[in-house]
Amino acid sequence: MMFPDGLGFLESIEREPLMAILYAYFDESGKKSDHPVVTVASVCATQARLQQFDDAWNVLLRHYGLASLHMARASRLSEKCGPKMPKGQSADERMDALTPFAECINKHLEYGLIKALDINGFNALAEKLRAGLGDPDDPYYLAFIRAMLELDAHTREDDRISLICDDDTETAWDCYRHYRSVRRVHDKLRKKTIALSFADDEYFPALQASDMVAFLSRLEAKSRFYRDRYSFRRLFEYLTTEKGVNCMKWGALFADEAKLLDLSKALPAGRKK
Repeated sequence: MMFPDGLGFLESIEREPLMAILYAYFDESGKKSDHPVVTVASVCATQARLQQFDDAWNVLLRHYGLASLHMARASRLSEKCGPKMPKGQSADERMDALTPFAECINKHLEYGLIKALDINGFNALAEKLRAGLGDPDDPYYLAFIRAMLELDAHTREDDRISLICDDDTETAWDCYRHYRSVRRVHDKLRKKTIALSFADDEYFPALQASDMVAFLSRLEAKSRFYRDRYSFRRLFEYLTTEKGVNCMKWGALFADEAKLLDLSKALPAGRKK
């Protein structure tokens, strides 16, 4: 086949960068009413990488005899979680079994976010300072807005962001309120964010991945804030250690009271009503 002289169609492509949509899957771990630490986690990828991830994750699920993976259940060593994670495994054996899922996340997805907040530290701040963090009563807003701002920094000017959140009856409405609030305050995010949806994690591997990140991050945050020991630290470190070019990049915030105080001075004004 002969192409026209000058390959004008290639010049056109170079002049007009292709817009990409980044799909960001969000999940939370810990409730502010009954946990000392709450985390918001997100895993992100473009459609091409997301399809590769979905395919690889589903192969793992079939290999493990699982319909889906949920870290709360997988972390209970006294319970069976499929034929490859029998009841009574040691923590090391369970981590070894879960490592291929962490590897799948790192290999196929693009960007991961971790926002872990100390609830006692948040509540200890003066109400005016908590309001400066976005909402004097709701630490989730701070975690959400920080994640959104980092997604803005990670993407190009012409990129767009689609958010998919786990359809949890306790937190879905908060996610919607925070999404609307952030878009009212931040012009760039209003331009870049094009969709917010809620989905059943049983059918979306990337939501299962964000569940894994959120769960392990909450345990890690408790260890950092309160020196709580937990059995899955090696898995957390393996998951969140960057592996190199074309692998997952990570952005993490572990905010105790001192860090929250610094953030209250640095963030823009709280949400508009």
